[in-house]
Amino acid sequence: MGGGARGLAHIGVLRVLEKNGLAPDVIAGTSMGALVGGLCAAGSSADDLERMVKDLYSRKRAPGTARPKLMRRSRSLFEYLILSDTKNRLFKASGPGKKDPIEAYLRSCVGEVRIEALPVKFVCNAVDLVTGREVFFTNGKLYKALRATMSLPLVFAPARVGGMVLLDGGVYDNAPVEAARQAGASVTVLVDIHKPLRRIPAKRIRNSFQVLQRMIEMARAGMNERRARQADVILRVPLDVEILDFSDPLRIVRKGERTAAAGLARIKAALS
Repeated sequence: MGGGARGLAHIGVLRVLEKNGLAPDVIAGTSMGALVGGLCAAGSSADDLERMVKDLYSRKRAPGTARPKLMRRSRSLFEYLILSDTKNRLFKASGPGKKDPIEAYLRSCVGEVRIEALPVKFVCNAVDLVTGREVFFTNGKLYKALRATMSLPLVFAPARVGGMVLLDGGVYDNAPVEAARQAGASVTVLVDIHKPLRRIPAKRIRNSFQVLQRMIEMARAGMNERRARQADVILRVPLDVEILDFSDPLRIVRKGERTAAAGLARIKAALS
């Protein structure tokens, strides 16, 4: 499941599975869940991923890259990547042939490996703005698929692949359980990291924008719940963290680890 910073909880879940000899045969993900899942499918362990998290949110800039004046206040590589992408859009430098800092970073992580050559079957999704349809990546360059699935609206520019203009897969399907089944999974485990819809004071709904925002929250929560119920096992990670709150990433990883440890018996029962 996607969810920005909350998606780092998947690393903790993977650690528990690794320790108990429960390596997945199929990994399906969207957004941050796909990024963690894709790296896992490519051979990264939970420890590898945690080291990457520590590096990603502590380094001052991308390796070998002088930080431009516009980015002097960025505190981590993650912020650097967001600001680089924003700068490209502000100065209209994101057209064909222009360097995409997000894609370049992902490529540095996984190289030229193709999805169909991964040791673990992997699938992730995105949404094509041109056709209005969901797109599934089951082959092709892994880094391009990851760039597409994590194109969070208003944060990263859409990814352009062929004639498609692709947004974060979580816009349409934030819990790709059915995609996992179609890829061959017989038992599905969903890591549910979305924030439950809560009651809000009536005074917070005063104008059309607030009404629209609440409608989107309601529709998204309902869609997540319906899709989540398709999974055989649901691990609900209690996280009151916003999608771009990367202030304490390792705490999120530990939350995922504790949730998976508590749900281990249910996972084993489903598999048996």
